[in-house]
Amino acid sequence: MKKAIIICALAIFVILGGIFLARGMRQQGDIALKDNFTSSFIQEDIDTGEGFHFFESKNGHYTLWYPKKFYIEEEPPYFISKDHYELMNFYESSESESGLERSFQIRYQGKKNQDSADITLKRLLDDFAFEKNYEELTTESTNIFFGPSNITMDGKEAVISNPDESHANRYFALVQNKEGTQFLSVIFRINCIDESRGSCEINDSEERSFFETFIKNISFS
Repeated sequence: MKKAIIICALAIFVILGGIFLARGMRQQGDIALKDNFTSSFIQEDIDTGEGFHFFESKNGHYTLWYPKKFYIEEEPPYFISKDHYELMNFYESSESESGLERSFQIRYQGKKNQDSADITLKRLLDDFAFEKNYEELTTESTNIFFGPSNITMDGKEAVISNPDESHANRYFALVQNKEGTQFLSVIFRINCIDESRGSCEINDSEERSFFETFIKNISFS
């Protein structure tokens, strides 16, 4: 009897040890899981597509697929969370060897109307769109307005260029629920920060696919 109990205890120990080892290995290479603040938003037991984690906002009003190897800056003014307003900034880990730095800024607004969503879209187009161009997508629960552009600085002035003639280094989106009462604005930046670490070459098809996967998997509650 004692032998059977010992064998069972050892089996449980081995299983639990394997679970914690696997979790530790995942965390070791992913700052999204290593960083205590970022990981507090992530639910590892919910499946997503490859390269993402399931994420629930602090105010509980939306979920999304959070990109692996990104962390959330928790200090204000980069992070603000209220019941009907939330601002977050996600930054790619500095461990990247591409020479590129990628980041997201997302801004949630709730208890709004369609006029508010339209004003926010207009601001996104003014600040990021080439010739006010954008595309539309729909999911089962959201309407999405988005687009790419190339932005460079001429002194203190931002110059917006045609992304079809140069690599897109900015993507923007407005994701709203069907009623227009909740929406999320998204800005995705790709910057070359260190050419000595990599080519700084942007793969347009990969970045566009990555961004579209992100915005398509935003849901409101």
